[in-house]
Amino acid sequence: MAGENNGQLQMGFEAVQNVENAYEMNYQSEQEVVGAWKHHPIAEQSMACPVQQMFEVLNPPPTDHLLRKGYDDSDMIIGFKTVRFHGEEMLVEGDEESGLIPAAKFLVKTFPCARFVINIRGDVESQVASWQKAFGTNLDGDKIRRYNTYLTEVASFMGQDRARLIDMAEWSQQDNSGVEVLNELIDWLGFQNCRFETLLHENRDGYGMDGTKVSLGKNCHYPGH
Repeated sequence: MAGENNGQLQMGFEAVQNVENAYEMNYQSEQEVVGAWKHHPIAEQSMACPVQQMFEVLNPPPTDHLLRKGYDDSDMIIGFKTVRFHGEEMLVEGDEESGLIPAAKFLVKTFPCARFVINIRGDVESQVASWQKAFGTNLDGDKIRRYNTYLTEVASFMGQDRARLIDMAEWSQQDNSGVEVLNELIDWLGFQNCRFETLLHENRDGYGMDGTKVSLGKNCHYPGH
C-alpha cells in the first residue's frame, strides 16, 4: 500500500484523454488509420496497461526482496492513496448519452479488477476549522461540499461491488466507536480474520505520524496468500 504520488493518477487520466480525444488518432477505429497519424487498430483498453504499469513502478517491493533469486510478486495486491484526483475536467456531470462522470469512467475502464475506497468528510465545518488551526489558511467549505457530492456520485456509478463510500466523520471517532466501519470495509475487500481494535492517528497536528503498532490479528490474510 503506497502513499501519495503527486497526482500521478490525474496524469494518467490526462494521458489517456490525450489519445482517446484526438480526432486524428481515430482511437476507436477498427481499421488501419492512414496518413500522418498512421497506426494499426488499437485494442480497446490498451491504454490501461501502461497506466497500471506506472503504479507498479511507483509502488515497488522492498529492495532486498527484488534481489532474491527467482523473486516473483505477480500475485501481489497493489494499492495506493491519493487526494489529488479532483481536477475540474474530471469531476463534471456526464452527458445525457453516457451519464458518466469522467473520473468514474476512467477508473472503471483503466483498473477493471480494482476496488475503490472513496473517503469523504461530511463534517465540513470541522474540516475547515482543523485546516485553519493546522496550516493557518482557509478552505472553501462550498468547494468541499461540491467535491463530496461528486465523489458520492462516483461511488454510486461504480456500484457496491466496485466501490465503497466511507465518511471520516463516522469512522474516525476518538472513542473507536467507528472502527466497525473499517472492519466491514476489510471484509468487503476480501481479507479474512482481520480486525482493527483501535485506530492510528495519522496527520496529527498537520502531517504528524502515529508510531503505534497495530495488529489486525495473527490469522489476518487474503485468500490464496
